Amino acid sequence: MDKKRPINGKYAHITDVGCVRELNEDSLFVSDTLWLVADGMGGHACGEVASQLASQVISSEFSRNGVLADAIQVAHHKVVEAGQQGVGQSGMGTTVVAMCSDGNDYEIDWVGDSRAYLWEAKKKRITQLTEDHSLIVRLINSGLITQEDAKSHPQRHMITQCLGSVEIESVKVDGLRGQWQPDQSILLCSDGLSDDVSEPELASLMALSVSKQQKLEKMVEAAKSYGGKDNISIVIVDSPIESEPTWLEKLVGFFRK
Repeated sequence: MDKKRPINGKYAHITDVGCVRELNEDSLFVSDTLWLVADGMGGHACGEVASQLASQVISSEFSRNGVLADAIQVAHHKVVEAGQQGVGQSGMGTTVVAMCSDGNDYEIDWVGDSRAYLWEAKKKRITQLTEDHSLIVRLINSGLITQEDAKSHPQRHMITQCLGSVEIESVKVDGLRGQWQPDQSILLCSDGLSDDVSEPELASLMALSVSKQQKLEKMVEAAKSYGGKDNISIVIVDSPIESEPTWLEKLVGFFRK
């Protein structure tokens, strides 16, 4: 995707260690054209090394060639190679969800269970855009369990692929493209948020009349109120398209001239 038309300053980000873990294994990257959340695998050695390396490689590769899915694939190979060469440890891994934007168009690519949501402010509606690469999703899609069963399934946190997995030569990078509309935002997050805070609660927090940064802080507070069992990382990016003023705003503007 062409990277010539950035979104200047219409985003916010936050990362927090949570209430249980001693180390924050998540990594973020934000710019005016690229945003990502990488979640180092808690059950893997040196997850923080994997997530930081993935973030660095994806941002560098995307800057160089502008193809987000290819940048994620390169990051997978780099994480594997790093572990084999003694940087971190062999077997370290990370999920990633990344978004790039050019003017009215955006693209989201992901590997693992870090997520992207679309917030539509006028409708007060939040929609999950990504589909987790997880055992639970496979079981649900095959009809073997229900959504309700998934909430308490003992393997609900098992993902089917991640960057750095030595068993996978190339990861399957899923992706989608969309066009921005006024009054939209896209939220990227690690599962430290999505595992604990429900979509209705996320919608309520996004609907608050506070700044983007304050919304993020309240989301972190909400995740911690449920135990904060994992690291919590979130990015919010607002639509670059300005909404049309209401008739009242037009009227006020007219009399101010």
